Amino acid sequence: MNYDNQPLSARGTLLLDAAQHLFFTRGFDETSLEMIINEVGGSRRSIYNEFGNKHGLLVAVINRQLIKQTEMLTSINRELSAEAALNDVCFRFAQGMLSKTLISLFRLVVQQVVKSPEFGEMIFDRGPMKAVLPLAQYLEELTEQGILKVVDAHTSAQVLLKMSEGPLYTRSLLLPDTLATDEEIKKQVANAVGIFIKAHTTETTK
Repeated sequence: MNYDNQPLSARGTLLLDAAQHLFFTRGFDETSLEMIINEVGGSRRSIYNEFGNKHGLLVAVINRQLIKQTEMLTSINRELSAEAALNDVCFRFAQGMLSKTLISLFRLVVQQVVKSPEFGEMIFDRGPMKAVLPLAQYLEELTEQGILKVVDAHTSAQVLLKMSEGPLYTRSLLLPDTLATDEEIKKQVANAVGIFIKAHTTETTK
């Protein structure tokens, strides 16, 4: 079963794409294996071989999106100023979190966590908890260089990311037809980074 982003066959990728579309539009419980197969062809054996079952398909859908999102924070442009670099990486992260795909994914998982809490645990452990590490490391580097003064880099990185999403995330979750625009995200991120830098800059680091 493909739980750890192992390479998929061409058929497996098609099945995963079809499953994701149907899960997001119809819901997990309302989607059958037959519906997925009817979308792209193949057979139950194709699904069993690469994903195990419908549960395994959802795990693969979640895992694929988590990997894409966590990779956003691994590329921090250290040639930019601290403010510009933080704006850049936080914008890309917030843009991903506020995308239609990830909003749909979180809505789907929230519906399932009562019956299958492992879905929530998977997102919590492999998503924000893992993704924050590169940003925390960068904040530690800025502290060592005397640019910022960050006492707890891991917690501070988490706070910065949540500030970057701000109220736009709640709005996107609750109002399906009101996704955040890039301009709204840029403004929210700029405000968050500005507040963050001001809070972590002392007279000795200016």
